[in-house]
Amino acid sequence: MTRESRSWRAAGMVRIAGLLAASVGAFGVARTVAADGEGQSFERPRLEIATEDGQSSIRLRLAAQFRWEGTSADKGDGADRDWTDRILFRRLRVVFEGSAITEDLTYRLHLNFVPGLLELDDLWIAYKLHDQARLLLGQNKVPFTRYRIDSFQDLPLTEWGYETPYFGGERQIGLTLHNGMDRPPEFEYEVGIYTGVNARASNGIGIARTFAETPPNPSLLTDPAPPSSFHPELVVHLAYNYGGIDVRKPSDLEGGPFRFSVGVSAAWDAQPDSRLDFAMRLAPEVLLKVGGFHALGVFYLGFWDQSTGDDSMALGMFGGVAQMSYVFLDMCEVSLRYSTISILEDLRNDARAWADQRIAAETDPDEQAALVKQYRDTGHLLAEHEVLLGFNVYLLGTTLKLQVDGGVRIHERSDADRHDGLVRTQIQLAF
Repeated sequence: MTRESRSWRAAGMVRIAGLLAASVGAFGVARTVAADGEGQSFERPRLEIATEDGQSSIRLRLAAQFRWEGTSADKGDGADRDWTDRILFRRLRVVFEGSAITEDLTYRLHLNFVPGLLELDDLWIAYKLHDQARLLLGQNKVPFTRYRIDSFQDLPLTEWGYETPYFGGERQIGLTLHNGMDRPPEFEYEVGIYTGVNARASNGIGIARTFAETPPNPSLLTDPAPPSSFHPELVVHLAYNYGGIDVRKPSDLEGGPFRFSVGVSAAWDAQPDSRLDFAMRLAPEVLLKVGGFHALGVFYLGFWDQSTGDDSMALGMFGGVAQMSYVFLDMCEVSLRYSTISILEDLRNDARAWADQRIAAETDPDEQAALVKQYRDTGHLLAEHEVLLGFNVYLLGTTLKLQVDGGVRIHERSDADRHDGLVRTQIQLAF
C-alpha cells in the first residue's frame, strides 16, 4: 500500500470516528428523550403561502444531503486495492409545488442544484377528477414499484439498493392515471403511458450498463443531451395496503400493530432500443410493518430484445432487494439490506457479440482503440451483490437525520470475482 493510500485511509478513519462519536452523543439524547416520555413528530414542517380560501398555494421544499464516503476497490489482476474517499453534496433538491385556482389542480417543479450540476427532476401538472381518479401530465417518476415511487429522503440507508440503477423506475415524460400516488388508499393503482426515454440517465439502465453504452441525460440543464427517439412505454403498479400502513416511508416510524402492503409492477416498451432499454420489466413486492420493525422485499425480472440473432424478446437478467430495519428510543434505527442482480448468459453473449461487431467494423485505428477500451469488460460481469448495515439517528424527526452505513460489494465475473468495501456517513436536512 502506498503512503498516499495510507494517508487517505487514516483520514477516512478519523472522519468515521468523529461521526460515530456524534452518533453516540445523539443516541444519549434519544435515550433521555425517551425516558422523559417525550416523543417527536416524524412529519416534516411545511413552508407554504396560500390564499384565504386555500384554493391556490405555493409550498417550498428543500432536501440536502452532505456525505463522506470511502471505498476500497478490488482492481483485479493481482493489483493493490485502491482506497479512495471524498466529501460531496450528494443531493441538493429544491421543490416548488402547490395548487392553482382550485385545490384539485396541482403542480410541481423539482430541481437538483448540486454544485456543478443543474438538473430538472420533476415538472408536471395534475388534476383530481374523482377521489379514485387523478391525472398527472409531465415529467415524473414512472410508477414502477412502490419502493422507487417513494423518496430518497426516507431511505433507511444512505443510498438506493445496488439493483436500482439496473431495474429501478426513472423519470419520464408522460400521462399517469392514479388514485393517490403520494397518499395511496387501501387498493392502490397507477397506470401511465410514457415516452420510453429516461429523463435522467441514473436508473433503469441495466441493459445500457450490460452493453457498455451511455444513455442520454435530457434533464441536465447545464449540458442537455437530446433525447433519443420516443417509443411508447406502458407502466402499471397495483397494490393492496392493509391496516392503514403508510407506504410512503419503508421504516416503521409510527409503530403500531401488524400492517402490510403487497403489490406488483409491470413496464412494457413498444419499441425499445435493444442496447439501451428493457423490452419488459416485472416486479412483485411486499412491505411489512409492526412495532417499529419493517421488512421489504422486491424481486425483478428484466427482458430484452436481442440485438443479434432473431430479435426476439428473452429474459436477460433478474435481481432483487431484501431490507429490514428497527426503530427504537423514538430516534434511532438500525437497518440491514441485501441487493443483487444476475445477468443471464444469453444477454452477456449478445452484448459481447455486439461489441465485437462494432470493434471489427471500425476502420479508424484511434476509434477502434477507443471502442476496445469501452467494451473491454462487456460480457464478463455475471452478477453483483451488496450487503449493507446502517445506523440512523433522527435528530429532528425526519427533518434532520444522521446516517452511517457500510458493507461489501461482490462482483462475480467470468475471469475472477472482485470484492469491494465501502463506508458512508451522511447528514440530511429535509423539509
